[in-house]
Amino acid sequence: MTNTKKIIIVGLSVIALQLVSTIASSSTKEALMSALDKDLDGLISLKEAARHAKLLEKFNDIDINEDGYISMDELLASDIEDA
Repeated sequence: MTNTKKIIIVGLSVIALQLVSTIASSSTKEALMSALDKDLDGLISLKEAARHAKLLEKFNDIDINEDGYISMDELLASDIEDA
């Protein structure tokens, strides 16, 4: 196998692992949104976030637009990893 083929295989492997990690993270965050968004408005309020210690602790950092709610886009952009 040539060096070029090896480099391509390694590169594709890295991309595949990153994709799997991103999908897993998205699924976890979607599950978190579903679990906490009790009024089904697609947002997590401060009151709803109170049921998740890590999310509550980082609420103001995650609420990028400072509207008092965490949207799915804000949640996906966050570093919260577990539901």
